[in-house]
Amino acid sequence: MSGFFGFLAVVAILFFILALIKPEKFIFWKKKTRGSAFLYLIVSIVFIIIASTNSPSTTSTSTPSSATNEKTSSVQTSETGTSSAVASKAIASSAAPATKAFSTTLLPGYYEIGVDIPSGTYNFEIATGNGNVTDVNDGINLIMGKGSDDMYQKSYKNAELADGSTLFLSQCSIKVSSQNAGAVTARDNSGAKAFNITSSGKYSAGKDFQPGYYDIELVSGQGNVMCIENQLNAIFSKDASFGVTKYKNVKFESGNILQVEGTKIKLTPSK
Repeated sequence: MSGFFGFLAVVAILFFILALIKPEKFIFWKKKTRGSAFLYLIVSIVFIIIASTNSPSTTSTSTPSSATNEKTSSVQTSETGTSSAVASKAIASSAAPATKAFSTTLLPGYYEIGVDIPSGTYNFEIATGNGNVTDVNDGINLIMGKGSDDMYQKSYKNAELADGSTLFLSQCSIKVSSQNAGAVTARDNSGAKAFNITSSGKYSAGKDFQPGYYDIELVSGQGNVMCIENQLNAIFSKDASFGVTKYKNVKFESGNILQVEGTKIKLTPSK
């Protein structure tokens, strides 16, 4: 309705201008003078006032819209913040490696961290024998044993074992336990083949037996089993006070020489 009165106001102003120019043609009442043309101007002002009165209030309608937009924006911001918090927790959760409790008894041998046993913070306790427990990369160099001599340590706390390092046990077995052990990845040892050694002598990996990781086990007799290349230097015997009956995860590369003196042993591929 306000548009209609606005249109009439424009028409009245147009007639006012034309009446000033040609009053005799555009004034439709008896007194055709330029002064009478001002009646059009008065009519146009009346129409403008009516049009202004009937126009909708911009302020009153925009305020609720603005409030609604602000509320929507606030809700969206809140939802975005919540989503970000959930996403951050999910990322932090996925980034943190899963750990678990782990414990076992390790026989003499070589234990690659992350393969044979998981990484973690460990407590050691002597199980049998007297010998060395070493891990050069992790700064561990212990003499552990059941002997009464003060040189033998019965336990060791908070040993940090990292993936890629190797824990070496010589002539002793130890119990190990961790509350934050990581994961392990199986090695490919498909090339290793079982091999029996029934007489003293020198045996070459890649010639007499296949290279790979082996568990060495006593069959009979007693004596030394050595390999300079992998630092193996073991005394095998069924007398626990004198020697051991098994070594785990001994790695032989092509060309390594295994020397056996006074004992019969068998090589079984490590699992």
